[in-house]
Amino acid sequence: MTEGYFLTGFTAHIFPTASFPLLTLTATIGLIIFLFLVGLEVDVRIIKRNMKSSAAISVAGLIVPLGMGAAVGVGVYRQFVQPSVNFGYFVLFSAVAVGITAFPVLCRILTETKLLDTTVGVVTLSAGVGNDVVGWILLALTVALVNAGNGLDALYVLLTSVGFVIFMMYPVRWAYKWLARWTGSLETGQPSHTMMTLTLLIIFVAAFFTDVIGVHAIFGVFVIFLRK
Repeated sequence: MTEGYFLTGFTAHIFPTASFPLLTLTATIGLIIFLFLVGLEVDVRIIKRNMKSSAAISVAGLIVPLGMGAAVGVGVYRQFVQPSVNFGYFVLFSAVAVGITAFPVLCRILTETKLLDTTVGVVTLSAGVGNDVVGWILLALTVALVNAGNGLDALYVLLTSVGFVIFMMYPVRWAYKWLARWTGSLETGQPSHTMMTLTLLIIFVAAFFTDVIGVHAIFGVFVIFLRK
């Protein structure tokens, strides 16, 4: 009893509730910068050469966890959940919760094991981001079904994500390359202060936008380094 009270008091003084938003923001900023640095080391040509393998791994790595999560959800629902809770929504949520890939953890593992610049590492990374995108869309669908009773929100997230990827891969990419030539960064191989500032701005704007539309901020960062 005393120990529990001590831990609660310690947490309340060191990490008060009011500090959670700031701590979350700081952690997200660090994660975004880390994933961008990881992305700089990824050779997109390897992803293109192994697209079929990445897609197959992504599908298998999503279906199996989703099925296991759904099975666990059925057992949990029967034993611990009140009948007033919609069975289908609960099972769908359980499946998505288990099926979503811990993408930042995957990046960290590949970095520490020095597999990031290998074919295995790049294929695994591309398969992981595919899982993450589908998982977050399914999560948006689950939330939409619970809150509104329809899947319009999930459709909005999907269409907006596709539009964002197209916008970043073409207009933004062309403008970025033009500015890089105009500032002489391509010729010298050294980015100017203007290009470095612009790059950081694009990173955070992309992360912010994908977070607003309902996909995790790291998806925007991944799209950024796919422009290489």
